[in-house]
Amino acid sequence: MKKNLLIAAALLIGMAASAQSFVSVPLSKDTFKASHLTPLPKANYQGMDIYKNYLLSCWHTGIATLYTFDGKTVTQVAHFPLDSHDEVNHSNVVSFGVERFAKKDPLPLVYISQCHKKPYKGNKDVLFVERVAADLQSTELVQMIRYDDVNNDFGYALQWVVDRQHKMLYGFGNTTKDKDVEGNRHRIIKFRLPRLADGKEVVLRPEDALENYVVEDYGLRYATIGQGLCIYKGKLMMPTGRQADDAHRTRHRQVSELPVYLGPAQKTACRGA
Repeated sequence: MKKNLLIAAALLIGMAASAQSFVSVPLSKDTFKASHLTPLPKANYQGMDIYKNYLLSCWHTGIATLYTFDGKTVTQVAHFPLDSHDEVNHSNVVSFGVERFAKKDPLPLVYISQCHKKPYKGNKDVLFVERVAADLQSTELVQMIRYDDVNNDFGYALQWVVDRQHKMLYGFGNTTKDKDVEGNRHRIIKFRLPRLADGKEVVLRPEDALENYVVEDYGLRYATIGQGLCIYKGKLMMPTGRQADDAHRTRHRQVSELPVYLGPAQKTACRGA
């Protein structure tokens, strides 16, 4: 799984330049060329993001591994539980932000999508904002962001990702519950990226949204659950999975697809695992 995450980062960058509106692209061997970088331990790998030569990968419950990458070799520099480590922290998307807690910090703040069926301390779909320590061996939870879903916009699997270039925050998720496939749609919502000065707990409200729409209104057919988000050059990459056909199911449990989206009327598009 971790090998696939490393590959995915390169694939997203490779696809961005040619995306027009919604495009669904199979991540198959005849479409993409990928290479194995390094062996990794078996684990429940989830979100991942890259900042300069640093690569931060998270396991389910919020176990982080930090690597450096020189274009050829991946080197582990730290492995630790996030400050938000919890059995209901799925860590589905990892996204580096813009701000640093202190100017001396080696990395900007990192945003971790809880994205779990169960709430975290009474709140669902929390976005954890963590500061990576100067020695790169731990993090500190410095802010929590959540959406006040009074209109029931999201049912399950709300994921968050940062558009660093435009300092925006995007949410993407199902409009119905996990097993309620009938009538399910997929919503994108956009906010200005909160700052640390906004407080330790930030509540985003529907009236604050800059954009709020479902992707099916723009022609995209999408599988039930999203498997991460990534933004690159104004494109939203939304990997998902679906069952392979019967002939290949024994070898490949899922066939990944990469819907690539440039928002309606050339809106600033959106952004992990």
